[in-house]
Amino acid sequence: MRTVLSIFKSDIGSLSRRFFALAIIVAISVLPALYAWVNIYANGNPYANTGEIEIAVASLDPGLDLEDGTHINMTDEVFEDLKTNDKIGWRFPDTAEEAVEGVKSGRYYAAVIFEDNFTYNMYHFEHALIDEKAPLTYYENQKSNAIAPKITETAAANLQQSIKTTYLETVFGFIFDETNEIASDLSDDETADDTIARLKDLRDTLKAYDSAISSFMDKGSSIHSGIKDAKKRLSNAGNSASESASAAGSDLEKARNTLEILKKILMNREARIEKERAKLEKTISKLKAKGLTEAEKDALNKQAYKQANVLKSDLEGLLALFPESNDSVAITALRAVLSAMISDVDTLTNAFSDPTALPAIMEELKKLSQTSLSDSVDSLINTIDRTVDLMEPLMSSMSSMLSGISPVLDSTDGTVAELDSSLLQMQKVFRMAIDKLDNIIDRVEAVSEGDRLALLIDLLGGDPEAYAKFFSSLVEVDVEEVYSVASYGAAMAPFYSVLAIWVGGVILVSILKTHTDRKKFPDATETQAFFGRFMLFFLIGQLQAAVIVAGDIFLLDCRPVHPWLMWLSAAVTSFVFVLLIYALTISFGDIGKAIVVVIMVLQIAGSSGSYPIEILPPVFGKIYKFFPFPHAINAMREALCGMYRHDFILYLAYLLIFAVIGLAVGLFIRRPFLGMNRFVSEKLEETEVL
Repeated sequence: MRTVLSIFKSDIGSLSRRFFALAIIVAISVLPALYAWVNIYANGNPYANTGEIEIAVASLDPGLDLEDGTHINMTDEVFEDLKTNDKIGWRFPDTAEEAVEGVKSGRYYAAVIFEDNFTYNMYHFEHALIDEKAPLTYYENQKSNAIAPKITETAAANLQQSIKTTYLETVFGFIFDETNEIASDLSDDETADDTIARLKDLRDTLKAYDSAISSFMDKGSSIHSGIKDAKKRLSNAGNSASESASAAGSDLEKARNTLEILKKILMNREARIEKERAKLEKTISKLKAKGLTEAEKDALNKQAYKQANVLKSDLEGLLALFPESNDSVAITALRAVLSAMISDVDTLTNAFSDPTALPAIMEELKKLSQTSLSDSVDSLINTIDRTVDLMEPLMSSMSSMLSGISPVLDSTDGTVAELDSSLLQMQKVFRMAIDKLDNIIDRVEAVSEGDRLALLIDLLGGDPEAYAKFFSSLVEVDVEEVYSVASYGAAMAPFYSVLAIWVGGVILVSILKTHTDRKKFPDATETQAFFGRFMLFFLIGQLQAAVIVAGDIFLLDCRPVHPWLMWLSAAVTSFVFVLLIYALTISFGDIGKAIVVVIMVLQIAGSSGSYPIEILPPVFGKIYKFFPFPHAINAMREALCGMYRHDFILYLAYLLIFAVIGLAVGLFIRRPFLGMNRFVSEKLEETEVL
């Protein structure tokens, strides 16, 4: 040990007496840290700057003109939403050609083009089913950057999801609006039994939906099976998939049964509105009678006012079932009639003080109720029937269609899978609603007749809009960070810090001599010479590790949970890396240095420092544990992000195994190669080049 310390003191003395040598030591102590810091800083938080990633958005969509002259263009609404989104640099060139050309030239990373059928298909379900042209076209420039396309693809997927969510809100809003409106319709003029009957109608409708979805999903599994078989035996694929698709057509009959229930609900709503209008008309006719006392007029006015409010509530409830943005001709006509009737009721309410004006208003209301409203409801029901009729030839022709699209069977399978996912989500909501309705009906029927009405109002109340938003986003999740990091750059700090420590070791063997001067220590054994010079390497390596970790914490604000343990992991890593690199170099000379570089290259590619090891080529998953990098990175991650049980100690223990390997190489394995190394060194010097 005395000889080892003597060699170490001699090395320190030689360096301390020469300013130029000290400057080099300082430089090589800081240089690896600069390598780590620059990379960590560059990766600081790149996803916070995605607003600078430019994606062009353009439209070929002319919009849609409704029969009442209203012009609708769904892309305008989408564009307004995108203009308020600063997560991505959405750009709006004047034409689609300009957007596509911008992608080709590299001005934009990607472009989304809304085709000319976008708005039309949104409002014409029957046409969308048979339209082969996609309503959105996505262009991306993969030449510009490796990561940017992944960001732009995510942005485009989010855009698509936001459009889907809007329609899910409409579907689920219809369901919960129905129960909410039933609650608001309750009054003393309707018995609790009538309301329970309406609830049972709604429950039966939802059960029909549930049954239809289950049946279609059963057929869908056969379609999946047919497509999978197609991948193995393409010649038989068409028959298998076509048979399953044809069988799904039988579900249309169940859809018709469901529509019959829907028709009943609509007709019941219409009849209820006419009933309330007739009651109001009867009360107003009494107001025209002569000889009424002021008290009688007062009572009739109050009764008429109450009936008018009930009628208005019924009208508004029916109006709320149909989205304002829907440009279906039948729905638009129905909304117009309901809006006119609501306006007439408001006018009527304000005119109670002038009995002479009431007859004309009531006559207009009667005309709207008995003619226009009835016609609009019938038109809507006929439109729904036509939609089902249009689906029938589509289902019957699906067999031949599938047999002719073998090149895109994989895409078809993915589309069916996505449809299955959406249907399962809707089915889950339907079943929850059915359970709620069953619970309500059972609880109400269990109480006395006199308490039923109050209980119904209490149980059915709620905000349908809030329900719709909740159920349309069932796929969303709350994110709970188990181990959090300050930034993306901080998350990359373990990888770049460990890599910098290895680079520091490579720099040391490139600049410092690994062999001890035998003229100064002629009696030193090979082991003593090995450890004597290694102590200098160890000391500088520890300086490098300390500078790297200090910069990570204080300059780059990585905020480790355990700062001192982060330094400890770096210190152990430096010890192991420097020992291994030193041992390979002193044992095999320049060949050892080449081995060190090869090991570094393999570890950069396959250490799971940036990408998960599971997504790398399988060969890296098999060999990465036999390199020191992964264990050093994992130990530093434990200190940075937080500990799990004894993992920190285990990772350091795994890492120290490579120190044992380094000692074995430097003390034992190199001995047979000593003569050969001297011979190679002499021959290389003779070349005066190497």
